[in-house]
Amino acid sequence: MTVFKRMQNWPWLTLQIVAANVVIILALAAAWSWAFMRQSSAYSERLMSTFNIEPGTLHAMYVEDVERQLWASASLGLLIAVMASFGLAFLIIRPLRSLAKATERLRHGDYSVRTTIGTGEVGRLAETVDALAAELEQEERRRTQYLADLGHELRTPITSLRGYTEGLEDGVFQADERFFRLMEGELRHLTDLTNTIESMQLDARSGGAQHGSHVGIADFFDSTVSNWKTRFLRRGLQLDLSISEGLTDRHIAISPYALKQIVDNLLSNMLRYAAANGPCEVKVSQGRQPNFVNLAFRNTAPDVDDACVPFLFDRFYRVSKSRTRDDQEHPSGLGLSIVKQICIANHGSVSASLNGQRLLIAVDLPLGKPGR
Repeated sequence: MTVFKRMQNWPWLTLQIVAANVVIILALAAAWSWAFMRQSSAYSERLMSTFNIEPGTLHAMYVEDVERQLWASASLGLLIAVMASFGLAFLIIRPLRSLAKATERLRHGDYSVRTTIGTGEVGRLAETVDALAAELEQEERRRTQYLADLGHELRTPITSLRGYTEGLEDGVFQADERFFRLMEGELRHLTDLTNTIESMQLDARSGGAQHGSHVGIADFFDSTVSNWKTRFLRRGLQLDLSISEGLTDRHIAISPYALKQIVDNLLSNMLRYAAANGPCEVKVSQGRQPNFVNLAFRNTAPDVDDACVPFLFDRFYRVSKSRTRDDQEHPSGLGLSIVKQICIANHGSVSASLNGQRLLIAVDLPLGKPGR
C-alpha cells in the first residue's frame, strides 16, 4: 500500500510526455534505417548495371559510414527529444500544479484563493475554478450572515422569556392573565420561527414537486382565499380573487403543500403590510411563458419604497413597521425567502415591483398537462 501511494505521487504526466517523444524518435530511426537499407540495395544494383562492376569494399565503406551517421543522428535526436520533453512537460505542469494548489486550498475552506493562469485551455479551466471560488466565498458570507441573523432572531424571544421569568421571580411581574399572554406571545413567536426554519430545510431537500403532484387552480384558490377573507375583514381590508376563464379547469404542477406555503406566505405578507382600506387583489392568469401560470398579488404598501424591493426576498429582511401591523405579531422576515426557494425548487420564479405605492409580487409556476 505504501509503494502504491508513492507511485501515485510520481510525475506521471512528465513521464508520459517523455515516453511519447522517445517512441517517436525510435520509430523515426527505424524508418530511416529501413529506408537506408532499401536505398543501399538500389544503389548497388545501379552500380553493377551501369558500370558493370562489383562495388565490394567501396560499397561496404559507404554503408558503414552512412549507418554510423544514421545512429549518431538518431542518438542526438533522442537526447534532444528527452530534453524538449522535460521542458514541454514543465510548461504544461506548472499551471496545472498552480491550479492543483488552488483547488487544495478550496478543499480546506480557503475561498479567497484565486489563480493567475490566463491563457489556453488551462486558463479557461482556471477561470472556472476562480468563478467557483467566488461563488463559494459569497455563499460562505451568506451562510455566516444567515447564522448571525438566525441567532439574533432566536435570541430575541429567548431574552424576553428570560426577562419575564426573572421578573416573576423578583416580584416585578404578577402572574396574571396579561403576564401569561405576554409569555404565550413570545413562545408562539419562538415556535413559529422554529417551524419556519424547519420548513425551509424540508423544502430545500424535497427539490420540488413529486411526479404526478398537481393542484386544481379553481378549487384551491377559492377555498384558500375564502379562508383568508375573514382575517382581511378584521383589518378593514377587502381581498378580491380573479381567475382567467381558460385556467379554471387547469392544474399547477406543484405539490399542494408547496403551493399552500407560497400563497399563505404571500397573503400573510399582504395582510401585515397592506394599507388600511386599501384594495388587495389576487389574480391568476396565463404566464408570460407557454404552459406557465402567473399568480399576481397586489396591494397598497406605504412602507415599501424602491430601495426595499431588491431585498424583499432576502432572509430576515423586514421593511419598517407598518401602521396596520398588530403589535402582538412577530414577523420573522423569512416568508418571502421561503416563497422564492419553493418557486425555484419547482422550476418557477418570483419577482417584486413597485408602481407608486402599489406593490406587485408575481409568481410564475408550470402548469400541468391539459385534460387531467
